[in-house]
Amino acid sequence: MMTSHLNDTPLGAPVFECISQDPKFSFYWHCHDFPAPIARWNYHPEYELHLIRYSAGHYFVGDYIGRFGPGNLVLVGPNIPHAWFSELNEEQPVIKGRDVVLQFKGEWLEHMMVLCPELNCLLTLIEDSALGVEFKGEEAARCAELLVGMGEQDNASRLLTMLTILRSLAQSEYHTLAGRGYGMDAKGASSAQVDAVLRYIHDHFNEELRMSTLAESNGMTPSTFSRFFKHATGDTFVAFLRRIRIGHACRLLLEGRQSIADICFEVGYNNLSNFNRHFRELKGMTPRQYKQNTADLMPKE
Repeated sequence: MMTSHLNDTPLGAPVFECISQDPKFSFYWHCHDFPAPIARWNYHPEYELHLIRYSAGHYFVGDYIGRFGPGNLVLVGPNIPHAWFSELNEEQPVIKGRDVVLQFKGEWLEHMMVLCPELNCLLTLIEDSALGVEFKGEEAARCAELLVGMGEQDNASRLLTMLTILRSLAQSEYHTLAGRGYGMDAKGASSAQVDAVLRYIHDHFNEELRMSTLAESNGMTPSTFSRFFKHATGDTFVAFLRRIRIGHACRLLLEGRQSIADICFEVGYNNLSNFNRHFRELKGMTPRQYKQNTADLMPKE
């Protein structure tokens, strides 16, 4: 009988992942198993191209919830929370080599575009990755093969292959994942101060958060902090916090363990009416309707 790893491990608040990239290289390529310490609900300032080679399950990008299978290829922009949870059973408690991941800094790609204007063909894809994008079709399958093959290449060949993959993906069939407005503006989003603020919000979104308190702790006036936050995330502080809370509520509704009222209070609301209203504004339906409409996403026993 197949069980969902998601049901066994609730997501909770996303974890900030510090990626230690060797300064001798332009990007970080690696392959890992599932479960693994780095296979978790996390976010980071680097771009990430993520390939699932084996297994099926649920994946989350921002406020998007979907099913994945072998060949799932997704590009996630800076600071967008994401996770892939495979369905495991007693016969296969570990999926070896499930993930192939390519991570790179936005500053590096921006500098490459300045030096090589031909790479401006990537601009639209990079902008869309602020919402996460999933690739489909033959070109995506070919790029997935190239991504896996990078593991056998020398350093210079890897760089050429990476640029080939990005160019091909920019011209391939893809669609965005998270809701419009959820994504971050990648410009400036990798600074230590932005990272610290985002990490704090992600760790404390279910508490009473005041912009004035965050502004003071970061040595800013509320108006300065407001401009700083808008520039970093493309959203106001209040709207961003609301999206985080409602996105987490969606995942709790999908798990189906708690009542709507309990979820309301767990994600930081103290008023069920406001929770329902904000949920409808962002999702176009009530929490109860959302729970009913997404019931088919859950794996069947």
